[in-house]
Amino acid sequence: MEQFVDANLSTYGPLAVFLLLMLSGVGIALGEEMVTIPAGMLIATGRMDFFVTAVCAYVGIVLADFLWFGICHHYGTPFLHKKWSKRLLHPRRLLEAKHQFDSRGVWFIVIARFIPSSRTTAITVAGMFQMPFWQFAAATASCVLITVPTQLGLGYLIGKGVGTENMADLWLKTVGLVMVIVAVTLLFRWWTIRRASKHRPPRAKMSWLRRFHVPRKKRRLHKSTSTKVEKPSQV
Repeated sequence: MEQFVDANLSTYGPLAVFLLLMLSGVGIALGEEMVTIPAGMLIATGRMDFFVTAVCAYVGIVLADFLWFGICHHYGTPFLHKKWSKRLLHPRRLLEAKHQFDSRGVWFIVIARFIPSSRTTAITVAGMFQMPFWQFAAATASCVLITVPTQLGLGYLIGKGVGTENMADLWLKTVGLVMVIVAVTLLFRWWTIRRASKHRPPRAKMSWLRRFHVPRKKRRLHKSTSTKVEKPSQV
């Protein structure tokens, strides 16, 4: 994959940056740092323009995230009503998780943006839990304003011989580890408060689940009417 990325970047420049990053919008797990850091190295050698590359990278990442969010938003939630899904997560727990996501979903997206290999998973969860698009868009667009220049800058330093790819990878993993620690701390704090509370944790409205649920009676009625054969009339 790295050879494929490098070959296309060298040939097509900023256009390849945009197209490669857009691949993640159709479910291909391609880390943005796999594209932006090599692009920064090419900027250091004068083969690509920083401003044009930064714009292509920003637009590519944001549009890809919006595309995958839309797919999961429209087609992902019905999977929560599959039998295997209900066996893993009780509807009451699901509504509790929905309430927490409605309250803290923006921070979930922000933290996930800085944790390696968690971008696609976070967007999938946000879409399935019907996160308001404007909240997702604001969190994503703001974070990408930080990640794109940072990753291009790391690639630029590597291209100038200041650092190595291993150092850049270590730096990104360090930031990701810090974010994981923050997420685990917040999750543990929420769990302890919930355990200490004598009241049931708040839940989202049941109507959210009913939007995607087809009652058994209607399913049986639909099945019987679709298989019913009209008898010929007797003369």
